[in-house]
Amino acid sequence: MEKKLLLMVMSIFSLFPMFSEGQQEGPKQIPPVDMDRTYEITVGTWSQQLADTYAESLKSAEFTSKFPNISVSFMVADFSGHHSRAVTTIAAGEATNQIEMLEVAQIAKFVEGGGLTYLDEAPFNGFEAGKDIVDFAMGNATSESGKLVAFPVDIAPAVLFYRKSITDAAGVDMTKLNTWDQFIEAGKKLTIDKDGDGVIDQYAITHAVEVSNVPLNGGMAGWFDREGNPFEPKEKFILALELVKMVRDAGIDGDLGTWSPPWLQAYADGTVAATINGAWFGGGLETWIAPETKGDWRVAYIPGKSYASMGGSYFTIPEQVPADEKAAAWEVIKFLSTSDIAQLASFVEQAAFPVMTTLYDHPVMNEGVEFFGGQKVRQIFADVARNMPNDPVSEFDPIARAIFGNATTMVLVEGLSPEEAYQDALNELMAVIE
Repeated sequence: MEKKLLLMVMSIFSLFPMFSEGQQEGPKQIPPVDMDRTYEITVGTWSQQLADTYAESLKSAEFTSKFPNISVSFMVADFSGHHSRAVTTIAAGEATNQIEMLEVAQIAKFVEGGGLTYLDEAPFNGFEAGKDIVDFAMGNATSESGKLVAFPVDIAPAVLFYRKSITDAAGVDMTKLNTWDQFIEAGKKLTIDKDGDGVIDQYAITHAVEVSNVPLNGGMAGWFDREGNPFEPKEKFILALELVKMVRDAGIDGDLGTWSPPWLQAYADGTVAATINGAWFGGGLETWIAPETKGDWRVAYIPGKSYASMGGSYFTIPEQVPADEKAAAWEVIKFLSTSDIAQLASFVEQAAFPVMTTLYDHPVMNEGVEFFGGQKVRQIFADVARNMPNDPVSEFDPIARAIFGNATTMVLVEGLSPEEAYQDALNELMAVIE
């Protein structure tokens, strides 16, 4: 089964452009925005809520006074449908929207492979425009030779979300988990048979894989070290597999598939007490996953005050967009990613955490959040964001991610030791890239 999955992933991956930068065509002359011309820019995205918030921000005088000749519309599809269309059309060099929004996991496909407009070059000068953007977010979109292929608009500092009523009843303080061993012990107290029928019906977390992403900084970068060695440093990957085994062996996860109906329902009905996820997940809890639990959720640092990112979004300008439309597209991107108005609106209204470090000391970060019982959760988000590791990316990241996902399954389902699963994964990846 795992071998078939790997072959399928590799087959899909082979559709993407895999040529070096030296093989790409030279940059075409990109004219500046012509103030005597009307531009109609379309943004492809997967979130209607974010699209609505962006649209409102673009109506502000800060943008319209400078660019009254740029109108913006949004093409919205579900997450999978949007990315399938966008990635396929970009890779094939076919017509796309002037701006395509991509989730961070998709960016590595293009960092070395091409297909996107380089935003470090004139007239974009993306590194200067993004000088106040958190380093790791810019790093995830930068090639080894220093080319910037995408521009971050939000990030997802990872935290531990928990139901206070449940943890209080168990006598557990989630703010004082200094080690993973303490997390496991707390999890055992949270995993119980609530109705006394002999069957466990409350778990600490939904699935053991939640913890595997923490040492891997969310699993969106860092599959290779800065010398290009796969799955290094080894200790990081072994720890990820050991944590998965510890959680499963302790019996504290519900083994619920991510985004499945039981997984979603678990947050609303109290089947799970806690979860490790990005800041954006708090917005999901509040607006559609479990709004009726308002006031009961709290946030803590991940055990051991580990820092990780679990999510994030980028704007891109596909290479095939007509040259005379790119400057106007860039002005839209730059406004949504670097203006206080747009960044704060998408954060306060949609929990899309700002990329601009200049906002991490903004008064809004010190406000209590009603959904979290008045807790000042944004202070924790900001601290995690400031301390996020800046891991390298590679065009082989999607394959590495798939192979390591199989290794996790082998530990959970087949009983392989972390060392055995790691070695098998390394051998598979080496066979692909050599």
